[in-house]
Amino acid sequence: MGEVAQRLLKFLEWASSEKVEHDPEWPSPCEILPPDNNGMITWQPVAMNPPPKFEGILLHPSLKEFYGSFWGGTLEAEYSGESVLLRVAWNDEDFNRITQIINEHVSVNMPIFVANTDSELYFGVDNITGEVWLCEPGYPPIRQVSQSLAEFLTAIS
Repeated sequence: MGEVAQRLLKFLEWASSEKVEHDPEWPSPCEILPPDNNGMITWQPVAMNPPPKFEGILLHPSLKEFYGSFWGGTLEAEYSGESVLLRVAWNDEDFNRITQIINEHVSVNMPIFVANTDSELYFGVDNITGEVWLCEPGYPPIRQVSQSLAEFLTAIS
């Protein structure tokens, strides 16, 4: 398991202590059923087996590792005082949506989305260098925040 996957798993295990609302229309391999009396479930990270191939998409290895290692829930964290929501696929349909977003970013040579903020800004990985940037959709990246995705995952809390 690579450094990005190890750090991601650590966050997923931490985040899975929070119950989420069960949606029977949005099943996931992560769910631990049955839901409680309030319709809430616990979940756990599940390895993607086999990992996706990302056919037809040239992706930086750290992005393949981030998006192709585990099924999981959304991860709430903080980076330099900014709220961060790391985006991990919950199920196949969610993964397909993420893949579409990745394709859009690759097609316009923009950093590949890995996390939202409370605003319209997002954190993205440069698909060539692997550096993490703070970005605004439709504009050049604002500033580099980390040398690598593994370093970024270490810095968030």
